[in-house]
Amino acid sequence: PLLGTVVEIKLNSVLSQRQAHQAIDAAFGCIEAIQNLMSFHDHSSELSLLNREAHLRPVQVHSWTYAVLNRAQRAHYASQGLFDCTVADALMHWQLLPKHDFHPEQLNVSQAQLELLPDGRVYYRNPIAIDLGGIAKGFAVDVAIQCLRQHGICSAVINAGGDLRVLGAAPEQILLRDPKNPQQLQSIGELSQGALATSSIYYSQQQHQAKRVSALVDPATRQPILRPHSFSVIAPSTWAADALTKVVAVSANPNHPCLKQFSAAAFILQ
Repeated sequence: PLLGTVVEIKLNSVLSQRQAHQAIDAAFGCIEAIQNLMSFHDHSSELSLLNREAHLRPVQVHSWTYAVLNRAQRAHYASQGLFDCTVADALMHWQLLPKHDFHPEQLNVSQAQLELLPDGRVYYRNPIAIDLGGIAKGFAVDVAIQCLRQHGICSAVINAGGDLRVLGAAPEQILLRDPKNPQQLQSIGELSQGALATSSIYYSQQQHQAKRVSALVDPATRQPILRPHSFSVIAPSTWAADALTKVVAVSANPNHPCLKQFSAAAFILQ
């Protein structure tokens, strides 16, 4: 259990049991380190430090945190704001994220308030609360895949609650939950040497003060996305697939122009 879900690592070929365990332990260690850096739920995480202090002064961060924020900026501007990590205010209000004392009441905030400075420093031009739940999980899978490569693994699969990356040419069968009946799985084919991520509301939707809400948020309106579909993206990297599912969910457009910028393709299950 990591990143708010269950993470599975499968190796398809290894030289020895010792090599397998060393590689798997190292990959899980990378994922746990990213969780510790970027957890919104952890008051002592580096992300919480940013949300408390980065609007007061530039904050030096770990290279992985900086890399995720850099990728988040790429997704934000490529999607013309449809991907936005500053929707944490809405998620806290709906009790889908824990409230923290750092959160200022701000209107009309966006990820455009985030500034990445040289030498790994981060600055918020205005007080904002960033949640990296829509991209850090995919990034963690990518880092873990790179870790497996460094340990001599050439064929593997990592699945972090639907954020999936296949290393090598061996095809992996892809099963997605039926949005109308999440206990049922649908086969959509096979994937090799690539990544797939899916976002949906079937587990996050709930009632809040007589209003139905979900963990998918339209950044422009701060309103929940309540379409009973699942939004999937296939891309070369898991971070891009993870982030772009939010673009597809907000736009309801599996052919959104920004997908091409990341060599990605999307589809919607209804």
